[in-house]
Amino acid sequence: MKSIRVLTVVSLGLLAGFFTSPLKADDFNKATLVTIDNPVQVQDTVLLPGSYIFELGPTPTDMHVVWIRNASNYHLVATIVGDSAYRPDPDGTKTLTFYHTAAGQLPTLKNWYFAGETLGVHFNNLNPVVPVMAKNHTSTAGGPLGGMK
Repeated sequence: MKSIRVLTVVSLGLLAGFFTSPLKADDFNKATLVTIDNPVQVQDTVLLPGSYIFELGPTPTDMHVVWIRNASNYHLVATIVGDSAYRPDPDGTKTLTFYHTAAGQLPTLKNWYFAGETLGVHFNNLNPVVPVMAKNHTSTAGGPLGGMK
């Protein structure tokens, strides 16, 4: 009986998602339906393409515990502890921001802002972009650098 209720709630949530914007938040737990087309990294978790529900877990502390659930079966994919994030000018249409990543790295989620609010959750980047330093090459005549020293 419980699985029928869960299936009904998830089905109604998905149906509502088709008629609203792809990122919509619930006031109580800030539940937000997120649909991604490419793999995305959130701290140490990689989310494959699909739909997910981000929501705040119930916690009495000021840490931000985020539950990420698969939207199709409401299966818990990850529990992530983030930090506070703040933006001075809330934008109700853009609630996700990403780190700048090097070519070949997965896009990494940086912040999840609650629609229309200044507060949100900051996710740590576990794969920081390391700038590539040019090496000082030396070569003999006829080498790959054409004799440059």
